Amino acid sequence: MAFQGHKVTPVKKFQDKDYEAMMKRQSFCSQQYHEREPTRFYCTECEMCVCQICINTIHKPHGIEPLEKAADNAKSEILTLVEMMEERITTCDVSIRQIEEMEAEMDTNVASSKREVSRATDQFVAKARELERDNIAALENTRLLRAQKFNSAKQQLHAFAKQFTQAVDFAQKIVEISSCSDITQNHKQIASRFKDLYRIPVPPLPARSSAMFVQTCQPSNFELGFTTTADVDVNKSAVNGLNQEFQAGVEGTLAVRPRTHAEERMTEAVKTKIYVQVLMEPVAGKGDGSYQVKFVAKVPGCLKVSVKINNKELAKSPFTVHVKERRIQVVGELDFVGKVPKVPRGIAVNSEGLTAVSDIGGQCILLYNAKGEYQRELCSYGENEGQFNKPADIIFINDDEVLNCLHQFHVKTGNFVKSFGKEGTGDGEFNFPCVNIVVTNARNDRIQVLTEYGEHLLTFGEDGELDRPIHFIYWRDAYIVFSYEKHILNICDCGGTRLYQIGKSGTENRYLPSDLREIFIESSRNRQNLLVSDRKNGCIYQLTMDNFFTGKTVDRLERVTSMTAVPDRRILVLGENGKTVLFLK
Repeated sequence: MAFQGHKVTPVKKFQDKDYEAMMKRQSFCSQQYHEREPTRFYCTECEMCVCQICINTIHKPHGIEPLEKAADNAKSEILTLVEMMEERITTCDVSIRQIEEMEAEMDTNVASSKREVSRATDQFVAKARELERDNIAALENTRLLRAQKFNSAKQQLHAFAKQFTQAVDFAQKIVEISSCSDITQNHKQIASRFKDLYRIPVPPLPARSSAMFVQTCQPSNFELGFTTTADVDVNKSAVNGLNQEFQAGVEGTLAVRPRTHAEERMTEAVKTKIYVQVLMEPVAGKGDGSYQVKFVAKVPGCLKVSVKINNKELAKSPFTVHVKERRIQVVGELDFVGKVPKVPRGIAVNSEGLTAVSDIGGQCILLYNAKGEYQRELCSYGENEGQFNKPADIIFINDDEVLNCLHQFHVKTGNFVKSFGKEGTGDGEFNFPCVNIVVTNARNDRIQVLTEYGEHLLTFGEDGELDRPIHFIYWRDAYIVFSYEKHILNICDCGGTRLYQIGKSGTENRYLPSDLREIFIESSRNRQNLLVSDRKNGCIYQLTMDNFFTGKTVDRLERVTSMTAVPDRRILVLGENGKTVLFLK
């Protein structure tokens, strides 16, 4: 028999070592008549394995090298290609992990944003529920769209990685279990396959995606927020205007320029969905990609300003801004034309610009238009209803009616409307009522609060806490009362209980001028400043309600008797000469 004496193993019982032994068995020459000759050499010109007879005959003039050396060279080249392909596989694996991290981050953002949506929605009741569904739907749609892109990218990368892995596995098997002749015979084909695979570009990562819910409102305005895919780059977003001169109590403006990540691709509509926070809410987009933001610094000094965009704080935030004391300047004058007050005491302006001046010398109230032109005179001297005896400060109850010394008048007709109280010490009775609110009762050392119909509501200060309260302001559910004798500002709650004092003792007294005659709250959308006039030094000081000095007027003022605000937010100051009023800002 042909295989007598040989070791015979059934194929079904083959083990790895049997396959390896079979693959590495000695190969023989394929040349006719040389079939019994083993191949021990490699012809570099013909690129084939040859036997000893071949190199002595057919391949004698060719380049010949031992088969083992040729196999070693082929192995080295194959292993180099394998290493290069393994690097490509590693790149694919890293990309897959990055995509999975991005997907997990997006899912986390979406989950977190959903919780924010629900948290904000709980504050809005019925209408907010609809907004909640809309925002969650937008987030979910965004997640699904992005998830589809992520899955598509992962599947594509998995497919490439599978091809690369199959090629690597095949090449490694060839190297590990094939004979030298098979390795040398197949390495060119393997190399060609690896080169083809290497020319296939690995798909780039999809654009970074961010989906988050940004709350933009307080519960009162019924606007829940929006879903944005704009991933703001807090490292590149900028704030312009930090080096300008800021003054305490004065509205300042900053320009915030949000920047998104370079790989983010968004439509113009999405780019506009930016929410900026700098102490105060943004005013408006400027149309050039930046947002104008207004804020007010309460006190002078080096202050920290935190800036957030879509609830993300900028990398360099908080920023340092230098705030100076406010320099209140005279920005204009208004000369009274026609009848001029003799001894002006109080001044008030309605929303239409109509100015009312109480004149102690003329025992009347004079009305002027926005240009300072005389319009009419209200009432005359006397002790009867609708008559005055040294009219003090004055206020507009509305655009049509003024109130002075417990007497109410219609400014357009000049008619007397009604009066409040009478002389005495009881409830609803007064002794030397003064200032621009009917409740200030100086000689009785108390404050009385009345309704607009003259009905008594509240009396406080009779326990001795108030000593000749001659100036009074009602502000934010609190009474600010100036006690002339004690030279103190008393801050009381709406029930008349004293909360604290300004100027009680120590260095605080320097903030209250020795000849204080007027107090005024300068209030606008986002600022409130306490202004007090100093007749002796001819200036107006600005303080906070926490008793911090924050600024004063630059120019010397002539004996200020009254202050008020005009519709354009300037301060109107009346002096004793009565001919001219000053506009401050």
